[in-house]
Amino acid sequence: MVPLQNVYYLLCYAWEHLDDSTATDVGALACERVEDLLAHVLSSGVTGLLRRGLDRAYVECREELRSPRGKLDLASSMKRGLERTGRAACTFDELDSDVLHNRLLRASLVRLASAGVSPGRSRELLLAARRMRGVMDIEPTPALFQRVQLHRNNGHYRFLLHVCELAVRCLVPDAQGKGYRFNDFRANEQEMGALFEGFVRNFLKREQRHFRVEVETIRWKVEPVVEGTESLLPVMRTDLSLVAPGRKVIVDTKFYQSPLRVGRDGRKKLREAHLYQMLAYLKNLEGQSEREAHAAVLLYASTGEHFDLRYRLGAYELRARSLDLDRPWQSIRAELLQLAEGLRLPLPVRPGATGS
Repeated sequence: MVPLQNVYYLLCYAWEHLDDSTATDVGALACERVEDLLAHVLSSGVTGLLRRGLDRAYVECREELRSPRGKLDLASSMKRGLERTGRAACTFDELDSDVLHNRLLRASLVRLASAGVSPGRSRELLLAARRMRGVMDIEPTPALFQRVQLHRNNGHYRFLLHVCELAVRCLVPDAQGKGYRFNDFRANEQEMGALFEGFVRNFLKREQRHFRVEVETIRWKVEPVVEGTESLLPVMRTDLSLVAPGRKVIVDTKFYQSPLRVGRDGRKKLREAHLYQMLAYLKNLEGQSEREAHAAVLLYASTGEHFDLRYRLGAYELRARSLDLDRPWQSIRAELLQLAEGLRLPLPVRPGATGS
């Protein structure tokens, strides 16, 4: 398992939280479970939001008023006979904190508090939820998070909403109906794979200056025999492409509990599908002078396994290496920067090698 402090760094880089004023200090946090880490991040983050004031937006209100306000709803007033009571149905907009992103924050606090977190963390979550006065409780679902619209003035919500969405995806109703059970997402290769990819991409964007970091869609160099069948080809999209004058490197990130597979002979080997994938990227960019890649790197997250394999494939360089996430953060940072620095120049050609 990836250590909790490093999980927080992965979250911060993947979701671009490093410059945010609501960042949480987890350096001295004494907890052993990821749900307690998320609980601490959310309770601390919401406390910071409350200190600066919850975001508000104009919400449409409908009320029966004696003093008309906003737009009069004459049809509704006449239908209800409100004129006999000296009232009128009115529709008006009012600034209110009871908006979707605040509702999702509050609901996530309440759900996580009943998901087996430590008693102290549970109290922190419920206290933060109670302080969000006037915000309704809802049933948070992953689909609801996609409906939130953030802008420059409330962009500081983005990281906390990402954490809430992650927590909600990991919550499973308890079989006894006594709240929720939390599934540690560190054991989920797909969840951690997406997190690792975002972390590496944004780390290299932020921490090094030689390469431009971009995501690239590669077009297949094929001509369909039957018209229209090109739509059936899968999309080729790099996790990240490192681009500099005269040099381009494709990097694909991978997260597996065991980065290398064990072959029939009992020895560890690279995964064939990953090698074919990188070869497809390189070959389909071949001959495009402005887009052609010179090297490809398979970067595997690991916890304790170390390897750095380098090959030459015709005119291309192919590298497969591990990044040990079980080490102190400063070591991880230094290793990634060292990797970026080493990719600036091509691999030296061995004496006698033909390069073909």
